[in-house]
Amino acid sequence: MKIIILLLLSLSCKAQSPILDISESGTGLPNGYYLKDTYNLLNPFEGIYEYTNGNTSFKIVLVKKVQQYNGEYYEDLIIGEYQYIENGIVKVNTLSELNTVYSNQRVHKIDSNFLVGNNFKLFPCTSCLTNEKRLYTSIMDPISKRYADLIMRRTTENGQEVMKIKITNPSGGAYLEVEGPPAEFSLPLGELTLIKQ
Repeated sequence: MKIIILLLLSLSCKAQSPILDISESGTGLPNGYYLKDTYNLLNPFEGIYEYTNGNTSFKIVLVKKVQQYNGEYYEDLIIGEYQYIENGIVKVNTLSELNTVYSNQRVHKIDSNFLVGNNFKLFPCTSCLTNEKRLYTSIMDPISKRYADLIMRRTTENGQEVMKIKITNPSGGAYLEVEGPPAEFSLPLGELTLIKQ
């Protein structure tokens, strides 16, 4: 009897956790709320995208994860991994980590549910449509252990689905004087157009 009561209480408590859209803030709420992609705005970002220029390529694979616990609350988010080949040499390849299930999915090299409009102060978009949403995140370089801003825009060019990305503002990276400065950021900075595969 006690087990049944405890089970009902736990289900009742879980059902009372607030569900918010990913555009809302859970600030001030107790742990356990759920930031849900109510309008499926993250869905268009899912997929495999690749930029190729000669023997240099940059491939990103993005997957939507639903109701992932990050240690404080549940959230829907996009996670991703990538491969960067420069002049035929693989500089970074984290694609094998895409299916790794971490206790907090925010460990992936790309992770976000922060959607921004065309007037986003850090990266305004004059060519974006009025209600268009872009995904703002960071990208982690496992070689230098540095992060950079990454903003992604899904659009169509010449009838082809593409992802326009901008990688900018790499972090300085923390280091000890005896170790010297951190390694150079391994990924290409600037804007690239990746074609959906």
